Amino acid sequence: MKMEKWIKILGAALVLLLALIPAGGCGKEQAEEPPPEEEPVEEIVDVRTHVNGALTLDDGRKVDGFAYGKIGDELTNVFFTFCVNKAELRDEFGEDQAERGFAYLVAEVTVSNAFDGPIPMWASDFIAQWGEGDGDYCYPLAKTAGTQMEEEFRLAVDQSVTRELVFEVPLPEVKNEYGISYLEYYEDDVEGNLFMVSFELSAPQKASAEEDGGNE
Repeated sequence: MKMEKWIKILGAALVLLLALIPAGGCGKEQAEEPPPEEEPVEEIVDVRTHVNGALTLDDGRKVDGFAYGKIGDELTNVFFTFCVNKAELRDEFGEDQAERGFAYLVAEVTVSNAFDGPIPMWASDFIAQWGEGDGDYCYPLAKTAGTQMEEEFRLAVDQSVTRELVFEVPLPEVKNEYGISYLEYYEDDVEGNLFMVSFELSAPQKASAEEDGGNE
């Protein structure tokens, strides 16, 4: 379950202090003291990714919005930042062979805590998507290699980890668009905003060669 707290957008207020102190005395005019220099104000910036179409609940949480990125983009939600560093389709992963008509989508992902406390994480926080059908998605495969993201782990404050997410997805005929997405989910079952990284991938060369040979 997600943590119930969320990051509130902070604003900064500027206070100007002008000290113009007139001085009198004994018939002798004295120059006014110059006003003190304004102290620099630290600008507080909302570091989250801009979300389109979000609605604001009474408690301030944003829901029903969406944000898109591409390979190498950092997307920051109320809990963490994630970046899909690279992605490819493979016929094999470790000792496993993809079923006929499918391939392994292997994505290297960096996840960084953006919250003010440790957060629980699951590999299943992320899903792979393709096509426009209601069933065109899947969750990561269970961990079988040390490079894969743990099925459940804890991300400490300011901690970042880089792991692989492995999905078994339909094999494209030539090239297909895939996406890896995360939907904010709160402890009280409220769904927040959707963050998706999309990219195009071609079929693995080995699979393509086998299919071409079978058509001869």
